[in-house]
Amino acid sequence: MSEKGRIAWLDAAKGIAIASVVAAHSIGGEWSNVLSPIRMPIFFVAAGFTLNLQKWQNRKYDFFRSRVERLLIPYFLLELLFWPIWSVRGMFLPRVGTELPPIEALGGILGGNSVDLPLIALWFLPCFFLAENIFLWLFPADRVLSMRSVLTALILSALGYKLGSVEHLPWGLDIALFAQGFILTGRWLRAKGLENLSGIWSLFLPLFLLVAQSHVNDYFNMAARMYGSYPLLAYAAAIGGSILLMRIMQLLVHDAASDAHGCASADAGAGRAAFASAFPAEMGRRSMAIYVLHPFVQIIITDALLCTFINGDYGTVFNLWQAGIPITVLGILIPVYVSRHWAQKPILRHLGI
Repeated sequence: MSEKGRIAWLDAAKGIAIASVVAAHSIGGEWSNVLSPIRMPIFFVAAGFTLNLQKWQNRKYDFFRSRVERLLIPYFLLELLFWPIWSVRGMFLPRVGTELPPIEALGGILGGNSVDLPLIALWFLPCFFLAENIFLWLFPADRVLSMRSVLTALILSALGYKLGSVEHLPWGLDIALFAQGFILTGRWLRAKGLENLSGIWSLFLPLFLLVAQSHVNDYFNMAARMYGSYPLLAYAAAIGGSILLMRIMQLLVHDAASDAHGCASADAGAGRAAFASAFPAEMGRRSMAIYVLHPFVQIIITDALLCTFINGDYGTVFNLWQAGIPITVLGILIPVYVSRHWAQKPILRHLGI
């Protein structure tokens, strides 16, 4: 456990996932296909793992209000803050890919779907808000792992998939329904104990599903409702991949912490191992800051490159790994620094940083 009762290995898993999100937004190519089923689903699985149903079961309004403050207020503040900047960029720097007219972009902010948003597409925040609240209302704490709950989650996931294939619902409601199985998986892992799963279920089968997804199925993208030609495989790979990453981090972070703090004679190698596991956990703790701030870093650097060294458009920069790698690194480090040193500033607290 880390400070304030946080689970260090779970934070580390979320840290790896959010780093993958930043990299996918900054570097083009097929490299990210293997991790694509993990990036966003793992946050729903982690939510199920940590959600205290007993605490909130009879305080649903309090939970609703807390999530409004934590998710919806930052979403609307950031989107509305960036909207005029984005519109001006479209007028004076047409190569950045801001073809969507400003009024349509403003309507997209209210709708909350990534394809209708400006470049700072924070679709995940309202979608996550809906997903958690749906789960709290529909899954009783005393029967959350019953067969009825499993069937309910599968039906909701199937309904979300079907709705999303027809229409992208406001605030990603179809995605929130699709993700109910992920949240329930997190509850199941917490109840059964991730560490109690055999290697077949926590390592080998999830790895097989990820490999099959990347070779047989198409690209997995929750925001675009892209689940490939075999959505059941994509669904299973998302669950299995999340379990795999969580289990790996559980093993690595626990071992590194034990080596580094077990006795005064811990060597330099153990110290380096502890640091290597500590930074992913730090990224996980600051995942909200990374998610909402990395687009600003990406946009500032991309605009500077288009105005100086690179002759092309936004896609040109996206497909240059020489530009994408530093954009990714700075897109992680700057938000982490801002969150660590300035998170208590009033305006940043309202932005969820």
